[in-house]
Amino acid sequence: MGASARSLLFRDPSALFCSGTNVETAIDSDFRKRLARLVSSHSCELLDAAFRGGSLRLVIDHADGVTHEHCAGISGEASVLLDAEDFGPTSGYLLEVTSPGLDRELYAARDYERFRGRRARVTFTDSPTGNRRTVRGLLEGLSAGNPAVALIQEDDSGATLPLSIDSIHKARLLVEL
Repeated sequence: MGASARSLLFRDPSALFCSGTNVETAIDSDFRKRLARLVSSHSCELLDAAFRGGSLRLVIDHADGVTHEHCAGISGEASVLLDAEDFGPTSGYLLEVTSPGLDRELYAARDYERFRGRRARVTFTDSPTGNRRTVRGLLEGLSAGNPAVALIQEDDSGATLPLSIDSIHKARLLVEL
């Protein structure tokens, strides 16, 4: 497949073939929408799709939990779609269809509302200093009137920390057994 066809699948096709690297290549939004429709046909939601180090990883979710049948069905249909698109390097790639897991990453603003009351680890850019910080705390959902997450810190202060969605680099639920 030529470079023009590859650009339909990737924003930066040149990054795709950096051998021996762990570079993540963003998937083109049109192709991601097609993957999301495929996942939706199985009553699931596509949370994330990323191509990294020779693997295409699709993270899916289902209201009642992701089953092996969900993963197998989506994997089979995604393989057909990817083959039809001549996806990936000529040497092949690995397709992984997975659930978000117990320590799931929070991908969108609605996740902070959905998991209100759960403990999370959040890495963000501190606005006064511009430095990255990581804190653990209890999610209190979105703050009223603005797109910020309220997090009650698990330190001695127990203060509520309002975090702009845009300042958050990564947030994961903490496993509570």
